[in-house]
Amino acid sequence: MKRTYFLFIFLLAVLFGTAVYALTPEEILLLKRSGVSDEKILEMQKKEASPPQPAPKINPFDWNEDGKKDIIAGSDRGRVYVYLNTGTNLQPIFDKATEIYGAEIMRFSKPSVVDWNNDGKKDILVGAKSGELSIFINRGSNQQPIFGDEIKLNDGVLDVGSFSSPAMVDWNSDGKRDLVVGNQSGKIFLFLNIGNDGAPSFSSKGADTYINVSSYATPFIIDWNNDGKFDVICGSGDGKVYIFINEGDNKNPTFGKAQTLQVNNKELKLPGPTSVIAVDWDDDGKTDLLVSNKAIVEEGPTPDRKDIIPLGIYLLLNTGTKDKPEFKELKQIKGKFRDDTAL
Repeated sequence: MKRTYFLFIFLLAVLFGTAVYALTPEEILLLKRSGVSDEKILEMQKKEASPPQPAPKINPFDWNEDGKKDIIAGSDRGRVYVYLNTGTNLQPIFDKATEIYGAEIMRFSKPSVVDWNNDGKKDILVGAKSGELSIFINRGSNQQPIFGDEIKLNDGVLDVGSFSSPAMVDWNSDGKRDLVVGNQSGKIFLFLNIGNDGAPSFSSKGADTYINVSSYATPFIIDWNNDGKFDVICGSGDGKVYIFINEGDNKNPTFGKAQTLQVNNKELKLPGPTSVIAVDWDDDGKTDLLVSNKAIVEEGPTPDRKDIIPLGIYLLLNTGTKDKPEFKELKQIKGKFRDDTAL
């Protein structure tokens, strides 16, 4: 009897993998003792088993879980900072930077808040000047994150050349998030996930997406025109923001000619390299944008004089619709932002 029972449990495990049983092992044994056939019990399991629950969603813009959008940024020094919003979403007030300890790299960090292992906690994926990518896993909680040691993807062999800027999306609709990474030359590369969604793994060589900007590509993934397909928006070294509309589908994405972001019907052009983040800032269901220009120092008219272009972080509220975003005003966000901040 015991042998038959354990054989049956083994068969259930093979058929259902790691799914939670609708019937406990004890209930199965009682049913068998009552003369219920194995086929009937398997049918009951299929009918009654609860569907697998999706991974809990994190909010990558609300660092301290207070319902307000915060700014998570990198820096030239390789540190990762959070600027907490002490105001409201409509009237944000940002205090001085708080370093996210344990998530630092050598130089020029470009962070992206992700749930790397699908445990419902915020992890930090970071690009670097070296072109490598690193992941820092949150061993604490979302309210009190504690980050483990730096893990370089593929031991540092996964490398896009220089100034890597990562984002994640399920590129080919196979249920696994893939890596989309921009670099200094303005190219955006794709690394397909050959692991699983809760334990991502990537080949070291990326595929060219043929999405290009002038230089310093900083991609962000969003459904720009609310058609159910993901699109790519991207900052650039020329001070513009580019929009690439997916003209294919979510399994075989193809992207049309680059469009430039317009503000009040004029092409946006900031004085330094840009980064862009799409977020519903005012909770009206429409896509808003945070755009920054990098602080840079340029040679002045004489050798002893330099022109300094300071960091700028701007909020663009969508005055159009979900299907056709429009932006009327470039509103600078004020805060105690560090000079070396990089969104």
